[in-house]
Amino acid sequence: MSCRVFGLEPEAAYGEEVDKDDFHLLFDHDVDSMDFKLNDEPVTKSFGSRMNQKARAGVIKPTGSIETSANLQILGAYFYGFLDNYKFTAGQNGKNTHEFWGGESKLLKSFRGKAVNDDLIFYLMGLIVDSMKLEVSSEDMTLGADFIYKTEFSQILAGENDYERAEELEDDLFIMFYDVMLKLNGNDPAGVQTSFTFEGSNNHDVDKTIGFGYRHPQGQAKAGKRENSISIVTTLTQETVRAILDARYGDVDLLEPAKCKILQVPLQIDVELCEYPGLGLTILFPKCTLLAEFDSSGIDDVEATLNMATLGSEEVTLADGTTKKTDMYVKLVNKQPKIAPSI
Repeated sequence: MSCRVFGLEPEAAYGEEVDKDDFHLLFDHDVDSMDFKLNDEPVTKSFGSRMNQKARAGVIKPTGSIETSANLQILGAYFYGFLDNYKFTAGQNGKNTHEFWGGESKLLKSFRGKAVNDDLIFYLMGLIVDSMKLEVSSEDMTLGADFIYKTEFSQILAGENDYERAEELEDDLFIMFYDVMLKLNGNDPAGVQTSFTFEGSNNHDVDKTIGFGYRHPQGQAKAGKRENSISIVTTLTQETVRAILDARYGDVDLLEPAKCKILQVPLQIDVELCEYPGLGLTILFPKCTLLAEFDSSGIDDVEATLNMATLGSEEVTLADGTTKKTDMYVKLVNKQPKIAPSI
């Protein structure tokens, strides 16, 4: 049996180089796909020839990506890395509340990680979540993450089944499409929505972290502009046509483009699995621009895609009653402890 596993642990200090025995993962999980590479393309010179004549080692700019099925127990670590603010509230019966929201910090939290490829383990340091994706359609919700990182070392196992897994997570069923509910502008959207996609990027600038005398990043890359985009696919029907035209024309009840308006609405995603009462996920985008696009082909139903981009001009209320101005807020209730570096 093959072993394709990825796990994370928050770092106390960015990119601190430690021995493999000092990796204490929050969890590890199976992946559908995984790719970590050094991006160390050699520098070649031809000196006027049609053939390259000499080569030197290139600069190392490591990147990685994973894709897996999302569940309530692992999502917290990814939001912890993607968003720059975090608040933990311990609950009863082990049901803890994790809150995350986007702010103005440019230095995001970093991780150590293990990427297991059968009988080969990569130990990764200085992992930063550069982008994150959630997608759900007719089956389960998939989680994708793109990373940048500082450096790595490896270990060759005697066999592909010799990797010792972290402690098994409790209540880690993957999220299905029927566990997900949407609220657009505070209401259930008209008609039937067949897919939802969230893509967020932190736009880290790696180039400014590599200076003279080094091949790989020396320090932590700063996050650039956070860009969040959402798309919701629905079918054009008598129920949905008015809402679609409102998004297309920028105001309600119009049959042509508005003179100068665009719709700006909140979007909320709620996830709850019937097997785990009391656990759940809420993602709130307090204000989003809203546009509509159409796809008509043959005799198939006409599909409309609502495209949204987040704005950070509205406040959200945290579990303790305080308010924060943000473009994205996440409340996750699960059985994971506080996310923090191990001591």
